[in-house]
Amino acid sequence: MKGGEPEAGILVRPMSLADLPEVMRVDAASIPRPWSASLWREELESPFGFYLVLEEGGEVAAHIGLKLVADELHVMTLAVRPGSRRRGHARALVDAAIAAHPEVKRVYLEVRPANVAARRLYVSLGFEVTGRRRRYYGDEDALLMTRDL
Repeated sequence: MKGGEPEAGILVRPMSLADLPEVMRVDAASIPRPWSASLWREELESPFGFYLVLEEGGEVAAHIGLKLVADELHVMTLAVRPGSRRRGHARALVDAAIAAHPEVKRVYLEVRPANVAARRLYVSLGFEVTGRRRRYYGDEDALLMTRDL
């Protein structure tokens, strides 16, 4: 990514059920407790869900999933394939999700306190720590981060 513009060979598009095998591989390499296929299908069928993938060279390199409730977006999941990190993919997905919902006034997400790279990214995107969710991940608290638009 250069100047926020996608590079050649980069495509951000809505996620489909056909993407699930690749999305789940990205999750397995990125997230301590990845979602099951049944949970993914349920999420993709939800009328409140908004899911995007970022393709790099024709393969899913990253994805984001959000819930839209009233005038707020809640980032449910965001993952980038390890070999594709630090290229602006997560930033592009967050920006695309927000741009697709001009009515939104606030975006929030949870992040593991130990995930320093993700926390830095979110701060650079304008998110601030606004709370803590005790035992959110079962084994660990989560920091609640919020961005007012």
